[in-house]
Amino acid sequence: MSGSDEQLQVNTYIWSQSSDQVTISFLVPETSKAKDLDIVIEHHYVRAGLKGQEPVFKAKLFSPINHFDSLWQLEKNSASPFSSLTASPSLSIASSYAFMSSPNHSPNSSMILPAPALTESLTFEGSSSTAQMTDLLQQTAALGNNNNTDQTVSPPSSSELLNDGLLSSTSQPSSPTSLATPPHPPVGSSSSSQHQSSQQQQQQQQIKYRILTIHLEKEKEGLDWAIPVSGGHKAGEMDMDVTSAYLLASWFETRMGNLKRALDYYLDAAERGHTKSMIKAAALYESDQETVPNATNYPDKDSKKSFEWYQRAADLPINNTNGNDSSDGPDPLACYVVGTIYGSGSSDAQVEKNYEQALHYYNRCMLITAPRIDLDFGVLDQQHIPKYILRNHAPHTRDERYFSSAAFQTGLIYLYGSQPEGETVRSTTTVDVDPSLALRYWKEAAVLGHAQASYNIGIVYANAMGVDQDLWLAGKWFGRALKLDTTQRLVAPAGVQVVMDWDAKEGDDKEEPTEPKSAQKKTKKKTSKKRKGKKRQEHNDGFGLALALGGVTAVCHLL
Repeated sequence: MSGSDEQLQVNTYIWSQSSDQVTISFLVPETSKAKDLDIVIEHHYVRAGLKGQEPVFKAKLFSPINHFDSLWQLEKNSASPFSSLTASPSLSIASSYAFMSSPNHSPNSSMILPAPALTESLTFEGSSSTAQMTDLLQQTAALGNNNNTDQTVSPPSSSELLNDGLLSSTSQPSSPTSLATPPHPPVGSSSSSQHQSSQQQQQQQQIKYRILTIHLEKEKEGLDWAIPVSGGHKAGEMDMDVTSAYLLASWFETRMGNLKRALDYYLDAAERGHTKSMIKAAALYESDQETVPNATNYPDKDSKKSFEWYQRAADLPINNTNGNDSSDGPDPLACYVVGTIYGSGSSDAQVEKNYEQALHYYNRCMLITAPRIDLDFGVLDQQHIPKYILRNHAPHTRDERYFSSAAFQTGLIYLYGSQPEGETVRSTTTVDVDPSLALRYWKEAAVLGHAQASYNIGIVYANAMGVDQDLWLAGKWFGRALKLDTTQRLVAPAGVQVVMDWDAKEGDDKEEPTEPKSAQKKTKKKTSKKRKGKKRQEHNDGFGLALALGGVTAVCHLL
């Protein structure tokens, strides 16, 4: 079976198989009748969709079928986009169905600025205006002012991430959390209505769909189909729907090692607005023998084209779910990559460092992912964030990873502004220093389990960077960072007590804060409380100065 936990989306299909049958399932508007459908099943070919629109499925089949015994069905009950389909629907008296009796029957971590997401830099001139960026910043800088609305979302599995190019060697962004983190089990997530316009929400609520499933009887029972298609429809090699083009491209890339031919199919689907194909095309333009050693045929490497496709995927409009758009909408990976490229600049792709554009795409990444994250960001407005809100693990889902990564990088830019000391290459645009805004973004990442963001919050409070100095609060955030840090690279500054109990209160005699081991060794040598207090105060006084002079302990940034 092919991905039984895949999600139904508009204008694409999912497929599964048994020993004697292959099923193709996709969504059609709830009001669709048999007369509105264009379905043709032949010995080698299938075309299916709505009349007057591009077919959802149109291709030569992987293997011949018994088209006389094949049939289609239209479920009576409605479904919404992103509904989980755990198994192909079975025929029931509640379904509308038709037998195809003839071919013609048609019914993490290092020690101060954003680094590139990829070792090879890419680029393309951006077109987003300052006004657009400002609008995005206003929406994401205060996620707490929101109302929650429930959605059912199934996070992708490891195999789906690989198919999306997120775990492959040709397309792996530098992220503060490892993409190899075990995927979180499917959960129902609540979303912030602030991240979708009321018009889009109303439109999504008004449009309902039904599941249409085509049951294809295999001519050779017991033969496993690797993919549902083997080529284009009758008109030519590339005459197929975008999902089939994507699946065939994936076959050539992963199974045949022919990256050049895979790119041809990806580009064909990408030009028609298929988001996943845009991401894959961008990755293949950066592939070579070093990144994909087992491949036999490579396309010409072109960093500029690579970034162009990343940016096109990032700039796609939010899917309007009107049944005519083959795009999945803007992709958070693409937004993150584009943001990091603008954040560092790229001589290879002829892109100048532009922090304003970097902020635009980081915030777009957050806008896309926030509605699918099960978290009420309003808790960040409270003086004390409830312990039960805090994640005790690194971000698990794809949305959580890219949201926290983008929030983390955004915080770095606001902490230092567009003219940080020590930078030889400056941003072409101006971003004012705003430590309080940096703190806000880091908190958004930290509550999701981002270790470096938690650490940087501790640095801000300990060093009084735009806020009042609070060593106790700094110790709590350092304690959270150490709990979350699986790399064991983060070390709390000497002289700051690490508070491991998040709900502990300053001066609470029931549980003393725990100092780092290095500090504990020094403490053992002190025999009087007065001496200990004096020594601690002296160290605190010098702590901020050490950071200001670029001491060993500093704000974390990504590799």
